[in-house]
Amino acid sequence: MKYLLVTSMLFVSAVTFGQNTVTAGPGEKVIIDNDKMKVIEHTSQPEGDVCGVGMHHHEPHLTTVLTDAKVRITPENGEPQEMEVKSGTSIWFDVAETHSVTNIGDQPTKMILVYLKE
Repeated sequence: MKYLLVTSMLFVSAVTFGQNTVTAGPGEKVIIDNDKMKVIEHTSQPEGDVCGVGMHHHEPHLTTVLTDAKVRITPENGEPQEMEVKSGTSIWFDVAETHSVTNIGDQPTKMILVYLKE
């Protein structure tokens, strides 16, 4: 419940203060980018990239899944894993990582990634 509340507050903040959005890459929209945080919305189609193009890198961040998603995650130096994630799930990634993530479901996916700036 705590994560849902934080996510809701971030979404409201994005809608309220992120009026000037820009497109950053395929399926990617920057909602907020200021001295405190960067908030990115990712949308993917079936068989498309989910949270970045191909093998890509993330710094520590919060991911909130806005749609049910079935994905294949391939770590930089590891075996691919398939998983299903329910809409409303929030996950904090405490370390930087490099991976590729593919939408292996039959529906588009949408998620919000929040990067804190220090």
